[in-house]
Amino acid sequence: MIKKLAQLTMASAIVLSVASPALAQNALDSTAAKGNQTNNTNNFTGAQAMQGGTTEAPRLQGATNGTIGPQGGDATIIQGVNTAGTVRVNNLANLEALCNIIANGMEILGIAWGGPTIIMGFMHMSAGTQDAMKRIIWGMSGVTGGMATPGCINWLVASARDANLFS
Repeated sequence: MIKKLAQLTMASAIVLSVASPALAQNALDSTAAKGNQTNNTNNFTGAQAMQGGTTEAPRLQGATNGTIGPQGGDATIIQGVNTAGTVRVNNLANLEALCNIIANGMEILGIAWGGPTIIMGFMHMSAGTQDAMKRIIWGMSGVTGGMATPGCINWLVASARDANLFS
């Protein structure tokens, strides 16, 4: 079994080494075929080639000064950010995140308060107390209000965003 695995490994290594592509070299430039040498005037390495024999690959360029979004007093500039130009801060995303935290907290509180209130209402109902139905209704309202709060807040934020109230 191990001998068969070794044979398969050797066979796949031979196939992959034969089938691997050669370095992309320019046949028109004799210095490109020699590799990266000190007398290479075109600054080619062994893996670079000229396209059509006349042009080089494009040079890499650093960050350019550019601006995004509004300018002047409406733009927020962040010191220490490694970009060239002005950075626009998406304050709507921060507001939406805060609203989601508040909505999720309201949902947890509504369910955490409403659930035990419903259970207490059923316990009072079995005992025959007068205010049992009131407790059940209050508990159902708490659970319903808690579960509806995130959807309502998301609806309000989406409506405000679509109406361009934040831009």
